[in-house]
Amino acid sequence: MMMPKLDPRTVDEVRSKADLYDVVSERVVLRKAGKDYKGLCPFHEDRSPSFYISPSKQIYKCFSCGASGDVFKFLMEQDKSSFTETVIALAQRYGISVQAAQPEQSAEYARKLTKRQQLSEIMELATQFYSYALHSEKGKAAYAYLKQRALTEKTIQQFRLGYSPAGWQSLYTYLVEQKHFPAKLVEEAGLIVPRGNSQGYYDRFRDRLMIPICDTKGQVIAFGGRALGDEQRPEAPCKKHPWGGSTLGVPKYLNSPETELFQKGQTLFAIHEAKMAIARMDAAIIVEGYFDAIALHQAGITHAVATLGTAMRSDQVKQLLRYTESKQVILNFDADNAGVQATERAIGELGDLVVKSGVQLRILHLPADKDPDEYLQSHSPQSYLELVKSAPLWLEWQVDRLFKGKDLGQTDDFQKVSRDLATLFSELPDSIGRTQYIHRVAGRLSQGNGRLAVQLEEDFRRRTRVRAKQKEAPTERAKTGEVSAHHKAEAQLLVIFIQVPELRELIRQAMAEHCIAIKVPEYRNLWDVLCAQTEHSNAHADLVVDHNSEATQSLLHHVDPFTLSRPKELFQATIKFLAIAECERQSTRIGQLCDEAEAQEDWEKWHVLWSNGNMKS
Repeated sequence: MMMPKLDPRTVDEVRSKADLYDVVSERVVLRKAGKDYKGLCPFHEDRSPSFYISPSKQIYKCFSCGASGDVFKFLMEQDKSSFTETVIALAQRYGISVQAAQPEQSAEYARKLTKRQQLSEIMELATQFYSYALHSEKGKAAYAYLKQRALTEKTIQQFRLGYSPAGWQSLYTYLVEQKHFPAKLVEEAGLIVPRGNSQGYYDRFRDRLMIPICDTKGQVIAFGGRALGDEQRPEAPCKKHPWGGSTLGVPKYLNSPETELFQKGQTLFAIHEAKMAIARMDAAIIVEGYFDAIALHQAGITHAVATLGTAMRSDQVKQLLRYTESKQVILNFDADNAGVQATERAIGELGDLVVKSGVQLRILHLPADKDPDEYLQSHSPQSYLELVKSAPLWLEWQVDRLFKGKDLGQTDDFQKVSRDLATLFSELPDSIGRTQYIHRVAGRLSQGNGRLAVQLEEDFRRRTRVRAKQKEAPTERAKTGEVSAHHKAEAQLLVIFIQVPELRELIRQAMAEHCIAIKVPEYRNLWDVLCAQTEHSNAHADLVVDHNSEATQSLLHHVDPFTLSRPKELFQATIKFLAIAECERQSTRIGQLCDEAEAQEDWEKWHVLWSNGNMKS
């Protein structure tokens, strides 16, 4: 259904009540900076804080990429949502009644508006149902299992753990027959499944420990269900059962399907409990299992989250980077073969993000192939944190993996390690210490032979340089393209000025209005000459131009005569391009001056610069 146009009064009320700091601080770690706040920009790969918000003005500004706006624009850009969708989301957040501009659309709109709310209500009631079942007679075995895992009642309540009864329609009966939710809506929430051969539904989760999965606000959006045994068990009843059960084994863990509320690749378990601790510790720990994360939280290590049994995704790590300024992320997957393979896949998935965003990714594998839950049963939390501190960076871990199990005295092993290392280093930019790593591994490969170490180091450097040049070539071409675009724009402006007398005054006015100056050195003198010729004479007079000069030849090289067939449109487009370029240059400069003022703790100067930057944006 098309979104109706909102009543302007609704928009105004939302604008007046929505708080930019409140919204942004859920996604960006903000630090006090005078009267305002700063953090890493969420709109580009920011290495140092260049994103500022002003609570008094309710606006934000990035002095690096130029992003700026109010709370509406922030959410529209972040969530890729329309203006109407953004206003609706904020209205729900701040308890504001939403009205459509045309009254006849209000009923239809209200139905659409309440669907997500109904799904959230269904998930909340299901959580309460499972929690009640856990503490009932039916849940005795499940509760005993949690106690066996040394979970306290406080932890059980904190994570709202529950139990799904073994019956095929326990939750269905509660939500559909007692609470009167439409079965189709409960199905859309991922809690019941249609029967395969006739009408009717059965519960998706049966006889399982239920682990609610929440969004960053703590609202339940999905469930993870754990079978009450370590072995896969037959799915009772037999194939003749009216609900269509089979005798196939069932998985130890079963997650909710993706729904309107839940997307696996963008969700981390326990993020709502961990986000403030991540900001406080300036680091995040990622583990594989729900119970690993729960055990860490129970031990007081509350900056831990867990994946959802799927491959690690860069979107999940980006979510964590909102809360840690130093971008410290520790990956603590299991140390068995499956865990090591999962770690390698995660590094492969996160490689670009790690390199481009400066993420300090460390890899922790616990002794004796233990997972965090097992480790904490026999070791103190402090012991675990010491291991976290000493965890190697991802590149060191990968280098160690390449050496592991290899006999460097054997030619085949030596050559394989050398080739693999060269391939690994060729993928790295020098900004993360490529040269230092090459020196270290060359010494390790040489096994104390100084002459061989020098030869190996030079060989690694040579291979890496060749590969790096191949990767950098497109970047250099792009930079050249950017320079050429600016050259071409200034060239076009000068040619129009020379050949179209009626536009000369408009060009002068536009350049003054947008603070545009001719920047290309070879054009600057020519521009001064042209201005001098027209300053005290008829602006429409013919100009004296040396067509053999280097500057004039450059103009002719950069401008296609065909484009001058529509000079006014070309003039307008050229001015727009140069105005944007000048605005970006000024924005970057203001950002640099703000950083200098902040370093000197000159907050009055900083605030003046910040205000000027926003007036120009």
